[in-house]
Amino acid sequence: MSDPTAPDSWPTPEDETVVQQRETMVGGTPPPAAPPPADRRIGAGMLLGIGVLVLVAAGIVIAYLLTHKSDHKAATTVVTTTAPSTTVAPKVAVPRFVGMKEADALVRAGQVGLQPKEVFQPTKEPNGVVTSQNPQEGSELARGATVTLVVDSTPKATTTGSTSTATTTSATTTAPTTTAAAPPQPQTATVPDVTGQKEAAAVQSFGNAGLLASIVFVPASDPLGTVEQQAKPAGTSVPFHSHVQINVSRGPNNNPLEAVPNVVGKTLQDAVSALNATHLRLIYVKYPVTSQAQAGKVVQQSPLSGAQAPQNAQVVVYLGAYKKG
Repeated sequence: MSDPTAPDSWPTPEDETVVQQRETMVGGTPPPAAPPPADRRIGAGMLLGIGVLVLVAAGIVIAYLLTHKSDHKAATTVVTTTAPSTTVAPKVAVPRFVGMKEADALVRAGQVGLQPKEVFQPTKEPNGVVTSQNPQEGSELARGATVTLVVDSTPKATTTGSTSTATTTSATTTAPTTTAAAPPQPQTATVPDVTGQKEAAAVQSFGNAGLLASIVFVPASDPLGTVEQQAKPAGTSVPFHSHVQINVSRGPNNNPLEAVPNVVGKTLQDAVSALNATHLRLIYVKYPVTSQAQAGKVVQQSPLSGAQAPQNAQVVVYLGAYKKG
């Protein structure tokens, strides 16, 4: 073993180890530092960034919803306000008028919703009967359209002093003339017996006699529209064009009552429509007028406006008829 006092001796391994350890602890490169604790400021920044992203995303979602909501409303408005209407004007089949009496044809036209236009021509048919029509039976027309009816108007006798057309026709269809030779208008009329008759027949009988029927509906066991009583006995003489009351049965079924609408001043078609709307029907009678403004218009009715009538009952209307003298 070498002398430890020798000047050129080398340190022992133990000494070398100590030196190396000392160098490591004092003058060597320090070991890697441990990671520092999480910086709270960095965490706050991240949270702030996340918050901003959330707000941006929320803004995008809200903008999307608002935009689509607006689009939806616009589409709905367009559909609601600009969609084409599918309503089709109702059409009616033209009935057969040829062969009908003028009054019946006018009522029938009103019932189906057509506007009758009358053309009077002398023919070989009975006076006052429809001889032709345009359009023909079975054709389809829009409700309210016009149908032309050609009515026979064979001239009456015009010989001076002639009374062949009697006092009834001249008095009920034309205004009195001022010529000395013309027969005077009757001053009185004789009440016919209409008890037991149907309302339409009774009204016609009164009209032929120069009387106006005042209809009152009363409880009775007879069928609806049967005349139960008349205010004036048959054979009674009353002023011409007087109103005479007749009591008409309401029917055994005690039909519900309807308020009669006011149809005075209306055309026949409008009168029919107004009465049908309240479940009532119409009887048409001509009434002489001296004003062209009243021609073709209802000038009187019975029962009066506001009176009670059973459903399906017939209301009498007097339609103005004007003819040149």
